[in-house]
Amino acid sequence: MKTARFVKKCDWGTGDVRLYELSEPVEYGKPWDDDDPPAKTTRFVAVSATFATFGGQETYIFPADENGEVIDWGELDGSFRGGIDHAKALNQAGFELEERNHD
Repeated sequence: MKTARFVKKCDWGTGDVRLYELSEPVEYGKPWDDDDPPAKTTRFVAVSATFATFGGQETYIFPADENGEVIDWGELDGSFRGGIDHAKALNQAGFELEERNHD
C-alpha cells in the first residue's frame, strides 16, 4: 500500500495547506511531446484545501520540496473541485494517510 505521511502545515495559501511525504515518488512536469524534457519526480506534495472566490471548494495536490515549497504549479492526479478533503485527494492519487490527526 502506498502511503502519505503528514509532515507539517504550510504557511502559504488561503486555506488549509499541508505537506505530506509519500512512500513512493510521483511524477510532475510530464512532457507534452518528444522535444520536451522528461518528467521529474518528488516524494513530497503540498495539498491545498480552500474555498476559491469564483470556483468554490477545491483540494489540489502540488509537487513540493521537503520544506513545503511548491516546485511546479501543475495540479497532480487526485486534485478535485467541489470539496475540501486532504484524505480524499490523496486517496484519489493512490495514497492512504498514515495518520489522520494533523492538528
